[in-house]
Amino acid sequence: MPAQKLIIMQNMKPRPYSLCVIDDIPEDEARSFVINHNEIAIQLFIVKKANNVYAYENRCPHVGTSLDWQPNQFLDSSNSWIQCSTHGALFRIEDGFCIQGPCVNQYLTGIKVEIKNKKIIVFYPNTFKNSSKT
Repeated sequence: MPAQKLIIMQNMKPRPYSLCVIDDIPEDEARSFVINHNEIAIQLFIVKKANNVYAYENRCPHVGTSLDWQPNQFLDSSNSWIQCSTHGALFRIEDGFCIQGPCVNQYLTGIKVEIKNKKIIVFYPNTFKNSSKT
């Protein structure tokens, strides 16, 4: 996303977006979503692990490509790491920190996420680099 749009979005008040109910995402899997935020399509994904959910923008910090190699396929074969489809970088599910690959020591862009009445709700543009938890 161009830097100019990021600056504008940082000054916006976060809005809630209800995505699905928590039971729609199986344990140790991820699902992609697109929200329309002020006429901008924002691609994101949710990972469910140990009955917690983690939300990230669907964008590699290295080159900006989408992370999923097939629809809803964000995790490695062990379902233990988020894996970039472009260069195979591995990210921790819990905080989006890259442990291996060309973007090592960088983070995915986390999105604030909450579960209310079993509904997964993200708050955008309330994003941050170091954690997906509130």
